[in-house]
Amino acid sequence: MHLIWKRPDGFHGAAPQDFSVLELGGHSRLWLHNVDKDQYPFRIAGGWEENEGTVLLNNLVNLLPKGDKDWLEYLNRAYDHSMKDDRKAFVDEMTVWLRNLTSCVKGDTWETEILQQALRLTVDKISALRDSFIKQS
Repeated sequence: MHLIWKRPDGFHGAAPQDFSVLELGGHSRLWLHNVDKDQYPFRIAGGWEENEGTVLLNNLVNLLPKGDKDWLEYLNRAYDHSMKDDRKAFVDEMTVWLRNLTSCVKGDTWETEILQQALRLTVDKISALRDSFIKQS
């Protein structure tokens, strides 16, 4: 399985105004598509969870500029649509999955840096909201 970054140039005939820029820290920026939050900015390729994982990852990454309320709402929806019946197991498995993706990144040095920073920020945000998410029922 590979995790790749989908460059914003020419994506579905997109123009610069179709994107917003997210500062990842340091000198890295990630362009987020304003509409297609399921298939952009990353793609998981070569595994059985390719499409489902791509959509989940992209939805989470697109939440990075959002507040805690948006994150908790998304996590609740994702949990409600999952086969899990334990909130703790759900959020912990998601965190482990995201951490495992860091070993699957492919691309040029700067692309892998962007991928890893986005994954790290996503894991950090979910970890920060973990207890609040578990307490909700």
